[in-house]
Amino acid sequence: MLMLLPSRSAGHANQNATAGAARDEPSPAPRCWPADRAALLGFKAGVAVDTTGILATWAGADCCGAWEGVSCDAATGRVVALQLEAPPPKARHYMEGALSPSLGGLRFLESLVVRDMGRIGGAIPAAALARLTRLRQLYLEGNMLAGAVPGSLAGLASLQYLSLAGNRLDGQLPPELGAVSGLQQINVARNRLSGAVPASYGNLSRLAYLDLSNNLFSGAVPGFLGQLKNLALLDLSNNSFSGEIPASLCALRSLADLSLSNNKIGGQIPPQIGTLQSLNSLAIDGNMIVGSIPASLLGLQKLWYMNLSKNGLSGPLPTATSNALPSLVSMDLSHNHLTGDIDQFFLSLSTTAASLLGNKTSTSSSHHHIVLAQRLEHLDLSKNMITGALPDITRGVGLKWLDVSSNAIGGQIPSSVSKLSGLERLDISKNRVRGTIPASMAEMARLQWLDLSRNALVGRIPDSFTRLTSVRHASFRGNKLCGQIPQARPFNLFRAAAYAHNLCLCGKPLPPCRKIG
Repeated sequence: MLMLLPSRSAGHANQNATAGAARDEPSPAPRCWPADRAALLGFKAGVAVDTTGILATWAGADCCGAWEGVSCDAATGRVVALQLEAPPPKARHYMEGALSPSLGGLRFLESLVVRDMGRIGGAIPAAALARLTRLRQLYLEGNMLAGAVPGSLAGLASLQYLSLAGNRLDGQLPPELGAVSGLQQINVARNRLSGAVPASYGNLSRLAYLDLSNNLFSGAVPGFLGQLKNLALLDLSNNSFSGEIPASLCALRSLADLSLSNNKIGGQIPPQIGTLQSLNSLAIDGNMIVGSIPASLLGLQKLWYMNLSKNGLSGPLPTATSNALPSLVSMDLSHNHLTGDIDQFFLSLSTTAASLLGNKTSTSSSHHHIVLAQRLEHLDLSKNMITGALPDITRGVGLKWLDVSSNAIGGQIPSSVSKLSGLERLDISKNRVRGTIPASMAEMARLQWLDLSRNALVGRIPDSFTRLTSVRHASFRGNKLCGQIPQARPFNLFRAAAYAHNLCLCGKPLPPCRKIG
């Protein structure tokens, strides 16, 4: 039988074709390494209860396949990320147990996240984690971890993001972390940590996020934080920091969020604070700050949240000639000793302030057409010593909360207050406001809280108020009002105390009005 054999050149061609086809087909992903699988199973063994259902998927030989929360390198099959996050609601989904030292066997791990498991307790396995030399992200948030923050974490030379927030950690911050030059984030909020911030942290030149809030830290607010030029968020709130606000913080040109709330900080607000042109949020409430509010604050173009309440601030409300806080959404200056005219303050916030203040022939606020930016939602000036009269407002549809209670404001309630059509809370109580209640206020359909108590208002409560059906709280107490209370829900259902100490109000919930003749 004659057999035809392929020529040598043809054989090479077939081999090349076969090799080309092999290259076109995707190679199968490598299975996970046995050492990594064993380390993961060691973690699983340390969890006594798992209501998240995550660990139920950890079955079979290939941990790079369907094991939830486990990610592997496609080329090597080594586990590079372990991300375990409890789904809501947190009360039902948790893991109960401890962090097994076997995690140290994941030698190629770059990201370790165990977040909001609620009942993962015990100490952080310091020696095991110190073996994860490739680790860039370490998030052990929202658990019950106790003990100290291990100084051995400083051996993780590649670490960039560290969060141990929401645990039961105590002791002091380890100064060794100041040697991890690549750190961009430190978050140890909501623990029981104490002491001062180590001076070595001033070496963390790449740090952009530092959250030490809700702990027991003490000592002066560190001036060396002003060296961290990349810092975008600094939250030291709810601690026992003392001293003054370091002027060096005003050199942080990238700082977007600054919170020093609820500490024991005194002194004055540095006048250089106006140089923080990247600032979005400023919270210094609940301290012992004195002196006046720097006018430079009003020049912060990006600031949308400002809370300076519950301090000892004095002097007049800051005013500007134009473009004051154009991005403002919420401002709280309550519980201070501020003075000044409220109408001039509103004029500073008006988008038409520049042209109005430039018109020297107009000196009365009644001629000002105040237009509040639509983004402005919350304004609290209560419990100060502010004077003047409420101004006429041409437009302010975005404002939802206006509280000017417990001041020395006089004048009358302008009928233009109805232009605040989005207002949900209006509190003018404990002032010296006189005159009648404008019937136009009935147009404020979204109003839920209305307090006009302890003023010198006269006349009637307008019958048109029967249209204010969304009101849940109202008080007219302590005025000189007379006549029938609007006999419709909700005004005839409020407690009698809401109408007490007036001249001659009547009708439910008070006794009926007397018929004349």
